[in-house]
Amino acid sequence: MTEKTTATTSPNRPRRSRGLVVGVAVATVVLVLGGIYLAGYLLAGDRAPRNASVGGVPIGGLSREDAVATLERELAPRATAPITLTAGEVSSEVEPAEAGLALDAAASVEEAGAGRSWDPLHIWQVLTGGSAREPVVRVDQGALDAAVADFAEEVDGEPRNATLAYDGLEVEVGESSPGVTVDRDLTAEALAEAYLSSTSVEAAASVVEPEVTTEEAEQVAEEVAEPAVDGPVRVDAGEAGSFEVPPEAIAAATRFEVAEGTYVARYDAEKLLAGSEDSIEAELDVDEPKDAYWRLEGGEPTLVEAEKGATVAAEDLLTAVQPVLAKSGRERSAEVELTEEEPEFTTAEAEEAKVTEVVGEFTTYYPPAEYRDINLGQVAERVDNYWLAPGETFSMNDVVGERTPENGFAEGYVIQGGTLVKESGGGVSQGATTLFNAAFAAGLEDVEHHPHTLYFERYPAGREATVYYGSLDLRFKNNTPYGVVIQADRRSSAGRDQGSLTVKIWSTKVWDEIRTPEPTKSDFTSGRRIESDAPDCEYQAPTPGLTARYHRAFIRDGKEVKRDSYTWTYDPGDEIVCR
Repeated sequence: MTEKTTATTSPNRPRRSRGLVVGVAVATVVLVLGGIYLAGYLLAGDRAPRNASVGGVPIGGLSREDAVATLERELAPRATAPITLTAGEVSSEVEPAEAGLALDAAASVEEAGAGRSWDPLHIWQVLTGGSAREPVVRVDQGALDAAVADFAEEVDGEPRNATLAYDGLEVEVGESSPGVTVDRDLTAEALAEAYLSSTSVEAAASVVEPEVTTEEAEQVAEEVAEPAVDGPVRVDAGEAGSFEVPPEAIAAATRFEVAEGTYVARYDAEKLLAGSEDSIEAELDVDEPKDAYWRLEGGEPTLVEAEKGATVAAEDLLTAVQPVLAKSGRERSAEVELTEEEPEFTTAEAEEAKVTEVVGEFTTYYPPAEYRDINLGQVAERVDNYWLAPGETFSMNDVVGERTPENGFAEGYVIQGGTLVKESGGGVSQGATTLFNAAFAAGLEDVEHHPHTLYFERYPAGREATVYYGSLDLRFKNNTPYGVVIQADRRSSAGRDQGSLTVKIWSTKVWDEIRTPEPTKSDFTSGRRIESDAPDCEYQAPTPGLTARYHRAFIRDGKEVKRDSYTWTYDPGDEIVCR
């Protein structure tokens, strides 16, 4: 049997041919592109492509060096021009150099296609003849961030409400301002992008409007604040009469607070009443409350009971006045009922602060002198039966007043600069000294006393109390739970060898005994002998200088509980002889 052989074609042979063709084609393209790329590289020389420009400045055909110089020259005004940075209503000029922004002319020329580079974009610039390019900016990020930070610190802030207040009777509105927060990173990016292309940049910032704008505050001023002080409010208080609440009182009692996005008037009732008190006192027929107190009658302490009074209550006044503040003319009227007012120091409190006996007493004497009779008589008259409640402080200057001829005081001797001279009120310090020693013996708190600069034998050393209206005072405090009544008795020197002043402190004993031994004296000194030709010269006897030490001891159950100690040094008094 003969075998028949049939020739067949391999199915892979055509595929192999097609792959070879594709491979050859790709290789050809690569070779062509590579050639073009190589040609572009080789064509690139020291000159910029013919159509190249940077920032609108043509540099085509210029050598690299000339192109750089051209850019630096032509772009210089833009490169150094300040950039105005704005956020809301705040603007600030930023100097590019200080903000770390500068033109990089060399890099700009290179990006435009001058010089050789394997960068495909560079090759493309060469092959296509160049194109318009933006300048390359050199950024010092640290300096840029610092410049933006300085601006942000100036701008950043919370929103500020408009203000609304009275200045006297004038209504003043202060303008509001929004709150601003600068986004520093985005603002720095915006500055860098704007450099060389723009001289103004809006900062990236978030703005928060205030709760109360200027317009809203002006509306409240027009509708509320201005009508409220348009005139006085007439207030009828029934049988007691009527009085006015002046616009000044309304303004002083009003403040404006932010509530629900606007200003609302808030009123201080006590200030409204205080501003109306002059009118109330002058126009209303009402009885003031009277405190309870103790006084001496027939030489015995007697309780004077407290009395209630009638008053206008602060809250009642505000309730009556507030509804008519928006009205005008005769419609600005209101009615208020008087309320009963309790005294500050009641009868019950006075009974607890009972006055039962003399707890301190002192007497001083003086040679016949009409001015002392007059001036010490004025002191005694003003001080006698003076009531000092627990916790209160006695002031000689307040109680006796200024020592002037108009107030009934005569001219007498006072110490000035170590010399005795005549002045209205001379001798009043003897009254203060007598008062001080009586209060000292009673154990009352020594608040202020000033011994003389010169020593006088008629007083206990260190225990005088010189006074001078407006500068030197005698003050002592009733630091006990009981009331104090001061009794003062001046006996005239007329027709006698000497006059006297006696002060007694009436109260109730707190201590078993107050010991006030005689002061001790030491360190004596002497003054000078001065001869004077002055026409008004008067002889002055010498007085010794010395140091006095004294104390008072507080005794309870036979034991000393506490002690107050004092030291005072006197200047020597010169002898003045008239020639």
